[in-house]
Amino acid sequence: MKIINLNIAQGINITLFPDNQPHVNIPGIEEDDEVKVICSLTDSIKVMQLLETANALDNLFAKKKLLVIPYLMAARYDRLMQHGDSIDVKVLADLINSCGFSKVLLFDVHSDVSTLLIKNAVNITNRQMVEQYNMPDGVLICPDAGAAKKVSKYFEWNKNLKNIVYCSKNRDLATGKLTLEVLEPQECENRNCVIIDDICDGGATFLSIAEKIKPRHLTLVVSHGIFSKGFATLEQKFNEIIVSDSFNKTYASKIVKIIPAVLKG
Repeated sequence: MKIINLNIAQGINITLFPDNQPHVNIPGIEEDDEVKVICSLTDSIKVMQLLETANALDNLFAKKKLLVIPYLMAARYDRLMQHGDSIDVKVLADLINSCGFSKVLLFDVHSDVSTLLIKNAVNITNRQMVEQYNMPDGVLICPDAGAAKKVSKYFEWNKNLKNIVYCSKNRDLATGKLTLEVLEPQECENRNCVIIDDICDGGATFLSIAEKIKPRHLTLVVSHGIFSKGFATLEQKFNEIIVSDSFNKTYASKIVKIIPAVLKG
């Protein structure tokens, strides 16, 4: 199977015109070749590049066998949150479906809505991330209800995890204001603690947790790292951040450990 990786411009020539119109050209693909495409959908230009790649493969009469999406933008906007909203993941799913791939692999996607909306989609769990945590006698901190759905698997995948502490989290959808409470903060005192979640955007949730506990060592494990607010405050609260390369960017922080996202199928 031939591979086209839009993240690193492998097997494809990418042009971006002055008006931000992307264009692709695919050399070395023949009729009936089976093709695997890798693309982290981190912004609208990447979405356009994927659509153009699918179109170019159609023009070459290649077989679009597998699409690998390490990061799926819009996955968090998977429902109507306020009157008049667009459901962004539905818009993106329709575009992906138009590409016509036989199978689509997603990595630790935010909710089941994405796999329901994207045809032939399979979600790869965050097991590879959970297994990276190596501090003994760890306390797992569950940040919200969404993360709570996964925690039973975490204890199967990593025997360093011994206890769990839950949080109560609410966000005002109109203002974005966050209210968070760690339900048993005393369980974290002077212990190795780890927060595991799918996405770190600015990090407000995780910093709020860190301010309410007194651990010996604190690790953040996230599958997708946006880190839109940088690392200055995170470095004051966390000893280590473990993140995959799904967002296709480098991180200027001494505490960050990057793990390649492995998506096979």
